[in-house]
Amino acid sequence: MTIIGLTGGIASGKSHVARFFEEAGIPVIHSDQLAREVVLPGTVTLERIRQAFPDVFLRDGMLDRKALGKKIFSSEKDRKLLESIVHPPVRKLFHEKLRLLEGQAPTVVYEVPLLFETGLDREMDLTVVVDVPETIQVDRLVRRDRMTEEEAKKRIAVQMPREERLKRAHIVVPGDLPDSELPHWIRRITEMSRKEDPGFLR
Repeated sequence: MTIIGLTGGIASGKSHVARFFEEAGIPVIHSDQLAREVVLPGTVTLERIRQAFPDVFLRDGMLDRKALGKKIFSSEKDRKLLESIVHPPVRKLFHEKLRLLEGQAPTVVYEVPLLFETGLDREMDLTVVVDVPETIQVDRLVRRDRMTEEEAKKRIAVQMPREERLKRAHIVVPGDLPDSELPHWIRRITEMSRKEDPGFLR
């Protein structure tokens, strides 16, 4: 089974590209979805978050994701603490999902924002970065998440520098392509993923 790691900066269009893989019949595992599963009510991970960040829970005991996001993006220490709590169970769940797909799918895509930062790229056969200029990221965050321009730039600043991400990618897909061009890219990426030495596509 070939595993493609799909990543990119915040608001780059990763999920949009992932949808086209799914439409092509290629299973996609979404790390954001796994992260939600590991913090469901009653989980050990949720309890560990409660102990570390008691002020990011609502009165009904549910996690206030907006408050948590604000907290971790304003403090590197808090962000690293949260990552140390959430990443291990997410990684474990990812491998469980992979095992379930073994023998059923020749290619699987893992959509994950922190592919390189967590070292997960070493487990991928091919790495794909969806990329747009920072100005587009900021505009999307302001419109999509109703952030201020300053908040959007802060979110972008805490991620791996764009240049580093591009340097480490096998394939770079422009995140502002028209939908009509994406099926062609999906075919090219899938073909490259099955080669022993995929090379690079820019």
